[in-house]
Amino acid sequence: MRAALVGQAGGVRVEDVPDPSPAAGEVLVKLRCCGVCGTDLEKVQGVGITSKILGHESVGEVEEVGRGVEGVSRGMRVFAHHHVPCMECSLCRRGKPTYCAEFARHNLVPCGLAERFVVPRYNVERGAVLELPESLGYEEASFIEPLSCCIMGLANARAESAKTALIYGAGPVGLMIFKLLRHHGLEKVAVADVSEYRNAFSRKLGCDLVFDASSKDERDAALRGAMPYGPELVVVATASPVAFEEATRLASRGGTVLLFGAPKRGATATIDLARLFLGGASVVTSYASSERETQAAARLLADGAVTVTDLVTHRFPLADSERAFAAAAQQQCMKALITD
Repeated sequence: MRAALVGQAGGVRVEDVPDPSPAAGEVLVKLRCCGVCGTDLEKVQGVGITSKILGHESVGEVEEVGRGVEGVSRGMRVFAHHHVPCMECSLCRRGKPTYCAEFARHNLVPCGLAERFVVPRYNVERGAVLELPESLGYEEASFIEPLSCCIMGLANARAESAKTALIYGAGPVGLMIFKLLRHHGLEKVAVADVSEYRNAFSRKLGCDLVFDASSKDERDAALRGAMPYGPELVVVATASPVAFEEATRLASRGGTVLLFGAPKRGATATIDLARLFLGGASVVTSYASSERETQAAARLLADGAVTVTDLVTHRFPLADSERAFAAAAQQQCMKALITD
């Protein structure tokens, strides 16, 4: 069986690995589609801050069910969450399940970018195998996990109270956040990136406040009329420390900065603490998502409330994962999918 793994010297390698078999309580899934995420790219580049296991946007068809599993059957079309919290510790009880000590200890085996993968018993028992609605195709369903992360991020930032927003980073997650904000009725949303390709993509999706993040003149021109006092919400949907620093300077008085893009290992930023203090802006972070946001994302996609297929620009079979990652790392790609 083939699987895409992080090579010993970095990069991604498609290797032959033993065929997995589900033990009691486990579920074996045949991969149908998985997106290449920005955090996957950081892993193969050696700057990731999470585990080196690739593929967490995986959807497929249940091929075998281990003894004792209930509610999951052979042939079922499913999304499988790679991480799950214990739901019992103080962090889980406080509504912070993605920071649970157990959350990142459990993963798909051997990874989510494999012809077949096992969902461990710990995940299965905690509802991490979600049956896909009939109206949801595999490509759309591969967006459940990243969209759910966007949902949690906006909830953490209490985005529902904002009337103006700026998103730094016009990659797939930045544009999903744009779509979610528009879905919730926010009209004044600006998007900024250093890539003209991505800025053009934002305009194509209907964003009329777009500027080159490296140009102060473009920024001032874009925000002056729409957000003269600064955006109430600034989402940093990129790993760039410069974007984060800029966000803390631009947020309106009493506004919120959401650090959403996973920083690279060892990343640091310089913040004017006096300005932050006197302006009353809040800085919040958001990591991953729980089953609550996962189910919400599936409903939005199934109902057509948020569309995502217009973000897909590249498709590759699993055997061409190296090419998929190379394409995803370029500025001429929005979302690359592995489809098998």
